[in-house]
Amino acid sequence: MINWEKKGLLIETGGPGYTHASHPSMIHLDNDIFLLAFSSRLNKHANIFLAHAEIKNEKINLISKPQVALKPSKPGYFDSEGLLNCCFVKHNNKIYIYYSGWQNIQQGFWHCDTGRAIADPDKLIAKREFDGPIMGRDKFNPIFAAATSVHVDKDGKWKTWYNSGISWEKREEGWHPKYGIHYATSDDGLNWSYRPGLIIPIKDEYEHSFGRPSVVRWDGRYQMWFAHRGTKEYSTYRIGYASSADGINWTRDDSKSGISISESGWDNESVCYPYLLEHKNIKYMLYTGNKYGLTGSGYAVGRNE
Repeated sequence: MINWEKKGLLIETGGPGYTHASHPSMIHLDNDIFLLAFSSRLNKHANIFLAHAEIKNEKINLISKPQVALKPSKPGYFDSEGLLNCCFVKHNNKIYIYYSGWQNIQQGFWHCDTGRAIADPDKLIAKREFDGPIMGRDKFNPIFAAATSVHVDKDGKWKTWYNSGISWEKREEGWHPKYGIHYATSDDGLNWSYRPGLIIPIKDEYEHSFGRPSVVRWDGRYQMWFAHRGTKEYSTYRIGYASSADGINWTRDDSKSGISISESGWDNESVCYPYLLEHKNIKYMLYTGNKYGLTGSGYAVGRNE
């Protein structure tokens, strides 16, 4: 089991006029330098920012000013009302950003399908590969499909652990979504073959949502940290944990997540949207705090029991 030692807040917003800092991710560039991505909102619509960061002596520091890399698209497009950063993938000398494009529809419903862009780590910009989603609503995913964690194996096989909508339920306060974690494979990271059904079970009648599963292969097995919410006692996100030998069949044990809310401060109500990485044999978790990142995102260092 890994216990996560919290190191504090890393990013609060993208800059003046923006709110929130959520869904952080990082990918290694050179030596101790990383590319950092996160989402921050302008007029309630999320944009993706890029910045350079340094990891040294178990500390993560921003070493450049965050810049807007991807803005919401044209009206009517799948990502016209916000972009939630999901993950980086480095492949064939390119750095890809997988993101969820947000689109509101009638009566409080929304869609959240997957787009892909190519990042330029020197200029801190990114360019969409396509105007449409590379994973989205179809006969297998009728509500939405958000690829939050993507890997490329040594043999060139792409894998994703993604969120897919299950249902919308009518409640007194309005329509309420239920969604969970699914699995798919691909030969190119664009066209996907889906495995039917949830790979992480929904715990009980209260649990309803899973946020941004992040999968790593550590210590000879697949390990997943994910946000989940919906209990009898509280409605805010917590971070859960599961492990697997093959990346398909998982054993869930949230008691091994190693992290929860703080007694006070920016993450005392919610911890969510984890992202895992390792540098110089030290494990790190980036994560988001209260109110979906209104208070920002921070990080923790892993300590093996």
